[in-house]
Amino acid sequence: MHLQHLILDSKATATKEQKVAALRTLRIVVKNLADPQKNTDPKYRQLKLSNEKVKAKITPCPSALDYMKSLGFVVIEENGEEYLRLQSSKTIIISDMEASLAELNNAIEMIAPKEPSFAEEKKTPEGIIIRKQPSSISTASSGSTTTGKMTEKQKARLLMEKKRQREAQEAK
Repeated sequence: MHLQHLILDSKATATKEQKVAALRTLRIVVKNLADPQKNTDPKYRQLKLSNEKVKAKITPCPSALDYMKSLGFVVIEENGEEYLRLQSSKTIIISDMEASLAELNNAIEMIAPKEPSFAEEKKTPEGIIIRKQPSSISTASSGSTTTGKMTEKQKARLLMEKKRQREAQEAK
């Protein structure tokens, strides 16, 4: 529910960039909590609310703070500093954190759809670059991959690969 408030901006008038920054910060926290090696370390179970980066990313979106509280974080004042802390006595359920991580990824995708990056490109042994399309754009007829503008050499390699695949199918 808190993510819905953050996405719809029902509690604050945060900009799209501020919402994405808050969601990305939440995603980092939840990702660390989903990691069994990190979730017991006190360092990953708290955020210092007076930290300039944390303040800049969380404060503009009060729903982000509410989301952290729904995960079990509490606001604690210690030595004049305010912390958002998950008590060490609180058991973290990895599957819940993984579900929260998926929710956060979906929320980020809703607010700021991701542009294809170099990481989503694969290069075949023949040197052909294959780009993955976002699932919302791909259709049944186009398949899950597409090729951009290809050089003559790349086209020839693609034809050779198709020929090898066809020959392998015929040999079976």
